[in-house]
Amino acid sequence: MLPKPIQNLIDEFAKLPSVGPRQAARFVFYLLHQPKEEIEKLAKKLFVLQKIDYCSFCNRIIESNGGKTPLCDICKDKKRDRSTVCIVEKDTDIEAIEKTKRYEGIYYIIGNDNEKEQLKRLKDLINRIKKSDKKLKEIIIATDATTEGETIALYIARQLKELKKDNPDLVISRLGRGLSTGSELEYMDEDTLVNALLGRK
Repeated sequence: MLPKPIQNLIDEFAKLPSVGPRQAARFVFYLLHQPKEEIEKLAKKLFVLQKIDYCSFCNRIIESNGGKTPLCDICKDKKRDRSTVCIVEKDTDIEAIEKTKRYEGIYYIIGNDNEKEQLKRLKDLINRIKKSDKKLKEIIIATDATTEGETIALYIARQLKELKKDNPDLVISRLGRGLSTGSELEYMDEDTLVNALLGRK
């Protein structure tokens, strides 16, 4: 039987995505054999998470800037094409698409773990688009090629239909099916992602 503090730490690591109890135990025993300074360094870095904020447009994580209206570097960039919005599930999807260097629009993170939050964020996006004086040309739905991702994509497409009433020329597209079923955007190689972007329908 392990000491309670060690077991508690293993249980916390096991809550991480794709981490089971065995791997969680490996992490903890690895840390047990590290110098005290290294553990203190890691603990300080974890506290940084308390200073994280969210972009007021796209919901991407950013460093807190002391109460000012927070915008991420992409949303602040005046060179980005604001007539195209790419809806993704999570921050890591943005990083994956940005690596392709083939997309110049802006993003919107819908989330993938809470249906109520997804609906709230979608409604917020729809209201912003309706109030904006800039005409939107395309909304790209870029969700994972998993069962959950497909379900989210269909849900998003249904909610966005009302925008077509005010803007019949608006294109609502999905990533091309160069994505193999079950794949997540963040783990995809750049060529596959480029083809999916170029082959969107």
